[in-house]
Amino acid sequence: MILKVENLVKKYGSLEAVKGISFEIDRGEVFSIVGPNGAGKTTTIKCITGLRNPTSGNIVLNGAYSYLPEEKRLYKSYTIEKMLEISGYVSKYFDKKRAYEFIKRFKLPLDEKVANLSHGMMTQLYLAIVFSEDVDLYILDEPTWGLDPVIRNEVLEIIREMAMNGKSFLITTHILPEVEKITDKVAIMKDGSFVEMDYLDELKEKYVAVVVEVNKRVEGGYLYKTTSQEKVYIVEKERAKGDYQPVDFETIFQALVKGEKK
Repeated sequence: MILKVENLVKKYGSLEAVKGISFEIDRGEVFSIVGPNGAGKTTTIKCITGLRNPTSGNIVLNGAYSYLPEEKRLYKSYTIEKMLEISGYVSKYFDKKRAYEFIKRFKLPLDEKVANLSHGMMTQLYLAIVFSEDVDLYILDEPTWGLDPVIRNEVLEIIREMAMNGKSFLITTHILPEVEKITDKVAIMKDGSFVEMDYLDELKEKYVAVVVEVNKRVEGGYLYKTTSQEKVYIVEKERAKGDYQPVDFETIFQALVKGEKK
C-alpha cells in the first residue's frame, strides 16, 4: 500500500468540499478520480500533498511523491535547459539524465524560454520534470489537458510503462477515454463524495442499461435518457429485471453524475 486515505473531510467555512472519502492505492496501481468541475478532486489532492489542511480524516503515504498541479507554472525567464538544471538542485529525487530523455521524447527545444512555450509545451515540460523524479507515487492533476492527441497518447504510454515498473499514480481527469486506457481502479466523485469506486473492469460489469416504456420506472436505477416513447435507466446488474444491455464507462459516469436516481 502506497497511499491510504481514511474519512477525509475538508471544509471551507460552511462549505464541505470533501465529505468523508476513503481509498487506497497499491504499488504499481493507477487510481483515477473522475468527476465534474467542483466535485472536490483538486481539493482532495491538495489535502494529500499538504497544500491544504484537512478538516478531519487520516492520510498515510508510504514513500515519496511527485506532484503535477492543475495550474502549470514555471519560471518564465528560464530556458527549458535551465529549468532542468534548477530541478536537479531543488529535488534529491530528480534524475537529470532521465529528464533529458523525456525532453527529447517530447521534442522540446532546450534553448527555448518558458515564456515562449505554448500551453501544451508547458505541460510537456512539467510532465518531463515530474516523471523524472524517482519516487513511489505520482500525483497528476489533469495531466493531459490541452495536449494534442499524439502527445496525449505518448503521455498515457509513459504512465503505463512506469506503472508496469512498479510506480503508482493518483490521477484526476475529466477525459473519460483516457481513464479506460490506463486506469486500474476508478472513483466517480460528485459534490465532494464518491458515488462509486471499484476496479474499472468490475465497474463496467456491475452496471447495465434497462429500457422501459416512458410511463414506467426502474427502482434503484439512474434515469439516463428519456424519449417520447421510452426511458433508459442505468442499474446494477443484480437488480435488473428482464432484458438489459451492457454499457461503457462513459455512460455509467454520465448516469451516476447527471442522472436522477429513482
